[in-house]
Amino acid sequence: MRANTVMHASNLPFRYWFIAIHLLTSTKKSFSAVELQRQSGHKRYEPIWAMLYKLRSVVGNRDDQYKLKGVIELDDGFFTGETEKSEKNKPLKRGRGSQRKTKVPVMAESTLPEGKSTKKR
Repeated sequence: MRANTVMHASNLPFRYWFIAIHLLTSTKKSFSAVELQRQSGHKRYEPIWAMLYKLRSVVGNRDDQYKLKGVIELDDGFFTGETEKSEKNKPLKRGRGSQRKTKVPVMAESTLPEGKSTKKR
């Protein structure tokens, strides 16, 4: 089950991998191997460090594969998110300023047919 994945040749149980992936992707700040070892409850530092190194290298390599090219469009999108418990019974604003919406930057690439310009006249 681990062949051809980032977990290949690892003796760590899946639980440690899933904890590490969850912690690394659910927070804005990164984790040190010591903190990850403490959070996961593992006794040894070395396997946790190796796992973290593998995860970071895979993410870095993936970013190198996806470079935007052509016409790049940047905008903001609003997505429904969780509201705080204290705001659940209050009247909410509508539209872009709504407390239920989270502003997220969005980038997209596109190619235009030859001779077309993105400038509006």
